[in-house]
Amino acid sequence: MMNRAPFFTRGFSFFLLAIVLSGCHTVPETGRRAFTLLSVQDEITLGAEAFAEIKEAEKISTDEEKNAMLQRVGERIARVAEVDMPQAEWEFVLFENDMVNAFALPGGRIGFYTGMWKVADDEDDIAVIMGHEIAHVTARHGAERLSQSLAIMAVGIGVQQAVRNRSEETQMAVMLAYGAGATLGLQLPHSRRNESEADEIGLYYMARAGYDPRVAPRFWEKMEAHASGGSPPEFLSTHPSHGRRVQDLERAMPRALEYYRAAVGPSD
Repeated sequence: MMNRAPFFTRGFSFFLLAIVLSGCHTVPETGRRAFTLLSVQDEITLGAEAFAEIKEAEKISTDEEKNAMLQRVGERIARVAEVDMPQAEWEFVLFENDMVNAFALPGGRIGFYTGMWKVADDEDDIAVIMGHEIAHVTARHGAERLSQSLAIMAVGIGVQQAVRNRSEETQMAVMLAYGAGATLGLQLPHSRRNESEADEIGLYYMARAGYDPRVAPRFWEKMEAHASGGSPPEFLSTHPSHGRRVQDLERAMPRALEYYRAAVGPSD
């Protein structure tokens, strides 16, 4: 009997190619073409639902000073980012948690933890992180990661079908190799690229909003000094190293300073 697996995988590849070509968008500021299957409205709906669950599970901070700063910085940067995603529904919430962290959900929901003030000395420092998180939203990184995961899963099904007539040991070896290859060769590098992209776009946003972009490299140096227990090798991490982040920000700084001087005036 003829082995139909090659025909299956070939047709499957054409199917995936059609999906990829029909689901691309252009990332603002960088011009990168990105693969996304979700619409912006889908992102807004999913992000709102997830954020509602987080607000139910997490304690929301009542610190008036930190909340006021968060709203002020968020609204100021969101105004300059609006041109890149006018449909976004921005919401900024401060959670009572010692973690030095913040996060963005698709569609415009931004969460900060009070622990961020362990390294943030002023409003400019908060603007570094806020610009980064808002950039994740406008670049549609969340939808891109979800779309990538769905594509990897679909290809995995094709690989599994292609080796279905092999021994159990061979099938297991192939699928383990596929999983490791997808993680190390695609998902982790892509995640690091998204983080670097959010750093760059966020730098431009904070500069346009009138926050001094020159604080960004110093802020990441403070984050590195605060980190404890060390970090995994960069190729095993979802984020670029602090050193690489600083280097990339310095390369983007001339353009950011142009935006900053246009926002605050040439005398600065």
